[in-house]
Formats: sequence, structure tokens, C-alpha cells
Amino acid sequence: MKGTIHERSFRAAASMLGAASLISVALASGCGGASTPAASVKAPARPAQASSDGQGARGASVEQREQREAQRAWCVYLEELYQRATDQAKGWPKFDQCTQMTTMASPKMLRATSECSLAALRRFDGDPFTAAYAEEVSRCGSEAMTATTLPRADLAPYMAVLCGRLAGCGDLDYDTCRQSLEEGLGPQLERAIGAMNSRGRHAVRACFGKLACGGDLGPQISACLEPIMDDLLWLPG
Repeated sequence: MKGTIHERSFRAAASMLGAASLISVALASGCGGASTPAASVKAPARPAQASSDGQGARGASVEQREQREAQRAWCVYLEELYQRATDQAKGWPKFDQCTQMTTMASPKMLRATSECSLAALRRFDGDPFTAAYAEEVSRCGSEAMTATTLPRADLAPYMAVLCGRLAGCGDLDYDTCRQSLEEGLGPQLERAIGAMNSRGRHAVRACFGKLACGGDLGPQISACLEPIMDDLLWLPG
């Protein structure tokens, strides 16, 4: 109803690109049901390869600047979405707070999601708090994650940590682990990790190195990814 601020509707619409949808996009037919493949010969863990996301001071500075710019683009989208829920089109009270937030999303993924969502909102006539609009913006999140998918070669440091941990536990031969997991979970991991910035990737790698020995692998991998996926997009409280 015009003339009132539909805070719940606004948050619901913003949440269409939140954690639940992004996790489902990244992990579709992936980690949740993964089980540890049968091992043949036990082998000692191999040392993890050097991380491909290590940055010098200059690289970190560039990413921080791009992160701020991408976050601002996301806030511009949220502000325009907010204005659809009120007849007071004089800005969004939480815009400044929004621009100060930092998430785990890669700048490229965050900017692509923001720009696509804003374009979808501007094309969409009528009430955006509907299933039809939800379908539009869900496509934005999916396309952004596809565009930022990690190259297979860049997945190697994460697999080295993961399989080094399993081999060290005696749960699985290192080479068997690499082959089996890259074939089974590789595409889902490339999609999820590719959407993260260097801070998120570091957190995933650290989590992979602390998996519980003898535990069910699929849920543990999901537990490493989900908190970071939950922090890809900032949403107003």
C-alpha cells in the first residue's frame, strides 16, 4: 500500500539475493550429499600448495578500493528498491550504513549482482515484492556466480589443503582424494569460492585444514562454505 514503508516487504525483496538463494546456486547437486570415496592405499599427507589468492600490499589496496565501489553499487540498488516501498523518494535512511559494510563477496561478483539487479528493478513495472520479480533477481545472482567461477587450476590450493587433511587423518589416499573430489565437487567449489573475495577464500582454506578426522565429508565442506556464502551480500536488519 502506497504511503507507508513496507519494511518487511523491502527486506523480503532484498533477501531474494541473500544467503539461501546463493547457497542453493553454488551448491546445487553438490556438497550436501557428498561422501568420502573409498580409498585404496593410504599415503602421507602432502604439503599444501601455496595459495593463489595471496596478495601484496598493492594488490590488497586495489581489492579494497574495488570492494568499496562494488558495495556502493549494491547500496544504490537497495536504495532504489527501498524507494519502491515508500512515497518518500528522498533516499534510504540506511544508505550510509550500507556503504560502510564489508562482505565476503568478490568485487566482481558483487558489482555484477548489483548492476543486474538494478537493471531488473528499473525494467520491472509494478510491485517488485512479487514472485515474478524474485525470478528476475534470482537470475542475477546465478549469472554473477557463473561469471566469477574459479578456474580449475586456481582450485588446486584448496584441494591440496582439503586432501592433505584427509590423508593426514588416514581417511583417504591423497591422490584418490584429489581425483575423486575434483571430479565430484570441483564445479560446485569453483562456483562458490569464485564468488568470494580474498578474505572469504582464506577462511575457506583455513576451515578445510581443520576438518574432523573420520567425519562425514559433505556436511563438513558445506559447513565451511555456508557462513561465508551467508556473508556475500549485506542486507538491512
